[in-house]
Amino acid sequence: MYTTKRLSSNENFSAVPESRGRVTGPLVEALPPYLPDRHLMNPQASALDKFLDQHPIESKGDILILRAVPGEYLRRFSGRSIVCQQTYKPDADALARFGVNVVTDPDAPCDLCIVFATKHKEETLYHMARAASLLEEGGSLVVSAANDLGAPSLEKRCAELLGGVQSFSKHKCRVFRGRKASGRLNEELMASWLRAGQLQPISGTDLVSRPGVFSWNRIDPGSRLLAEYLPEDLGGHGADLGAGYGYLSHTLLSRSHAVTELHLFEAEQKALEAARRNLAAFASGVRLHFHWHDVTAGLPIDRLDFVIMNPPFHTGRDAEPGLGQAFIRVALASLKSGGRLYFVANRHLPYEKVIRTFAGREKTLAERDGYKVMEVRK
Repeated sequence: MYTTKRLSSNENFSAVPESRGRVTGPLVEALPPYLPDRHLMNPQASALDKFLDQHPIESKGDILILRAVPGEYLRRFSGRSIVCQQTYKPDADALARFGVNVVTDPDAPCDLCIVFATKHKEETLYHMARAASLLEEGGSLVVSAANDLGAPSLEKRCAELLGGVQSFSKHKCRVFRGRKASGRLNEELMASWLRAGQLQPISGTDLVSRPGVFSWNRIDPGSRLLAEYLPEDLGGHGADLGAGYGYLSHTLLSRSHAVTELHLFEAEQKALEAARRNLAAFASGVRLHFHWHDVTAGLPIDRLDFVIMNPPFHTGRDAEPGLGQAFIRVALASLKSGGRLYFVANRHLPYEKVIRTFAGREKTLAERDGYKVMEVRK
């Protein structure tokens, strides 16, 4: 049986024995006096900060934070050995600017592990299991989850994993904490969550993906529509922006044998890992480059013959049309004169104005099921 205990504001956690963890990284002695607005408004980070204020954890060992985001809570670990895992490039860059050690796949033991929930439940369960596998005996697992990301369910599952948790609510989030005790740890459940978070086949295709990647277990309908309209005569040097696990690149290379070099730019490292696997069969005939990169920061290449993309228009769960507009500006800037851009977008998104500002000719190739496919010639 597992238990969940609600915490009042005057309860503190008892000390956890100091571990001999091997996590390495710089000490977090000072953080900037300000944080970017997007991170200041992160409710999970704010809830965690409030939780740590009212219920300090006195562990003196190494700290690992999975899917870490910048936030005021980091100040509470000033002077400690801390490693932040983050596979989303903009957040990883933001964390690095604060002086913390950022990794994509940690493998060293720790005494305290914090997990931030994501919109992919399977990914969050994988991270909770990963945390349990890396924690020293008696170490603490703390999870911060927004209610609209399934916090009640995640709390229940964490209690099943560890044998019990203590819970705190703030800012429409739950923060829950449990200890690793080998006698209570559900190792079968931990193993199943670890398997479910790994690369796995996408049904009906010969591609692989994993939780934490956009449209990870199916082909996105917008990308599928764009794939129908990618011309067979594309060739030379090109790029796939926001390439995901490589579906569009795979379709293009299967259809066009005139492509000599292709750059895939993707902000999510987990997606890029899958893309490498998915395009391995083409590596002998095409020069392939995989860039873990924030496209909105611009590209390190230019004078391309073509660009293909399904640009994002969400940050988390919030619509942000400016993100897609930035992708279009960057794509057009990277093309040579006469180069071609092919992209898909939701029909209602106002991209035509930015296209006409930076390019001379655009054409709508298809409109279906709420999407539009466009061709732009520079």
